[in-house]
Amino acid sequence: MDRYKFELQGRAFDGGDRLDKVAAGLTALQHVFDAQYRAITDKKRLSEQDRANFQVRLTRYEDGSFVTYLEAIYTGLQLALPFLAGTPNIWEATKNAFDFLKALYELAHQGKEFQVTQNGDGNTVVTSGDTHQVFNGPVYMIGNQLIGAVREMDDLLEGDEVQRVALEGPDSQPVLELTSDMKGLFYPPTEVDETPIRLTCDIYDFNKYEKVGKARVLTDQPIPPGNYKFKNIGDQAVDDFILSMTESQVTLNCLIKYQHDPLSESRIAEILVVRVAA
Repeated sequence: MDRYKFELQGRAFDGGDRLDKVAAGLTALQHVFDAQYRAITDKKRLSEQDRANFQVRLTRYEDGSFVTYLEAIYTGLQLALPFLAGTPNIWEATKNAFDFLKALYELAHQGKEFQVTQNGDGNTVVTSGDTHQVFNGPVYMIGNQLIGAVREMDDLLEGDEVQRVALEGPDSQPVLELTSDMKGLFYPPTEVDETPIRLTCDIYDFNKYEKVGKARVLTDQPIPPGNYKFKNIGDQAVDDFILSMTESQVTLNCLIKYQHDPLSESRIAEILVVRVAA
């Protein structure tokens, strides 16, 4: 059993707690522990039996900022613990994975080149120029499980309303901490290719209020075929996009926005449409 402390700080918790922030915070917190369990057991999702073996219980609540104390009970996982080679316990493995993610996304947002390698003793090394950062344990694997929960906590940050989200392990040891000045850090940086291109595609969805939609790009185009999100960045009327859904094919004059995620290959985030024509 591991004991934890979870805290949300900001004006949203003065004179009572904003329910939306507390609910979202506890959901993200549950997903942190789910990520721990999936990494330990190498499972993609938790079954009812897993929930019985792995329980997180709130044991105490403090007013002021939102503070709650927890106990994580891991039943029958002792044989899986060697998986965490290089770290003596689960919370420390989670901390190392968070620190690893933070290092990767800081470098990505700074536009720096880096390499991730593993040395012979199971440690992971992040190298950028002459700088080497060493992380103990299977941080890449745990980090991939953890990133969704960290982004949920990132979403909680809201200036003075929610200034800090933090989880501490036994003896007040920090596991993870996000502050409002870090907002957006754990989302991949994006880049727009300013070279205009033309795409033949089928528009099958459009939101006239948000001016966004979805398009199926056909084969033999400047980008791989598939379904993509798009945004209207031109001055064309939304009626033209709505009418385009009645056509089997339309032409988009557009730019391409790429997403560079340090945990995966770069991909197209969305198509930025300057003009649509039948």
